[in-house]
Amino acid sequence: MKRANYVIIAGGGEIGSTLAKLLEPSGIDVVIIDKDPQVCEKLSSELKALIICGDASDKKTLEEAKIKFADVFVAATGNDSENIVACELAKRAYKVPLVLARVDDVERAEMLSGASIDLIVSSVQVAAMVFVNVITLPGTTPTLISETMMKAVEIRVPEDSRAIGRKIRDLLLPLDCVIAAILRVGKLVIPRGDTMIRSGDIVAVIGKEEAIRKVAEILRK
Repeated sequence: MKRANYVIIAGGGEIGSTLAKLLEPSGIDVVIIDKDPQVCEKLSSELKALIICGDASDKKTLEEAKIKFADVFVAATGNDSENIVACELAKRAYKVPLVLARVDDVERAEMLSGASIDLIVSSVQVAAMVFVNVITLPGTTPTLISETMMKAVEIRVPEDSRAIGRKIRDLLLPLDCVIAAILRVGKLVIPRGDTMIRSGDIVAVIGKEEAIRKVAEILRK
């Protein structure tokens, strides 16, 4: 997938507004949709994003937000059902390439895994995972809450990747990142220069954002 240039966020609460603020430095065009006129007025004075007062599960509102041009749709309201409906509409009716949903009901999130929503995030699970890491790994700081430039991501290698069968040393990876680990058929592989990439590998990469983006292009194209 190409770099996102246009992102629509449904929900201008803490998660939606914080996401918009974090995206601002990247130069990505952001639209926030929220039902509450007071929330919309507040966001308009605080953010550079375009603010639309309306229902993100309504086609007229989505078309006002120019959803046909969206690279990413994020449903981040506090209502799981509304988030699911909005995401289904964005994916099925408008073919948005990447659709992300906040679903706080953990059981419901697990049931929806594999649906048309590309990624489901439970704020409850995320918070719990951060706390677990801090408790079980004393002296460490999860990259999720670190203020450094370092990022950590996982990249799944698709079946048609040109990187399959090639050694890591031959991939010409950027210098500002490192492949830290590979999850392969349920087993952890600590990579070396002669480790070969295989289809279905989940590759953990740590580094700067631009470098990670280049690694993703190499592994997924």
